[in-house]
Amino acid sequence: MLRILLADDDNNLRHVYAQLLVSKGYHIVCAENGKVAIEAAKREPVDLVITDMLMPDMDGLELIMALHMLPDPPRIIAMSGGAGKMNSTYLLDVARIMKVDKIIHKPFDVATIEAAIFEVLGTGPH
Repeated sequence: MLRILLADDDNNLRHVYAQLLVSKGYHIVCAENGKVAIEAAKREPVDLVITDMLMPDMDGLELIMALHMLPDPPRIIAMSGGAGKMNSTYLLDVARIMKVDKIIHKPFDVATIEAAIFEVLGTGPH
């Protein structure tokens, strides 16, 4: 079963996205920020990390850099809805420069995230 790490500081969104992905057959590990996410990825490797770009303690950019330094780095999907003067297009353009595998603007529906996961991993949950 494919393991996906979902990093987002919004508890409600993280819960909803996690439940949607679990219902589709994925094994989901959740993290409320990049620091927790990188610790989880080091403890138990994951196939894919889906990360928000704006989070406390360690943001998405720092997490992406840390993930790239792992011996067997996971694939990465960056997502953002922006905040204040930091619009999502700018944040996701930076993520693209950092060689993430896919970017997604928030909010998104389940079909969008499923398509992104399939595009990045080339397979479904099993």
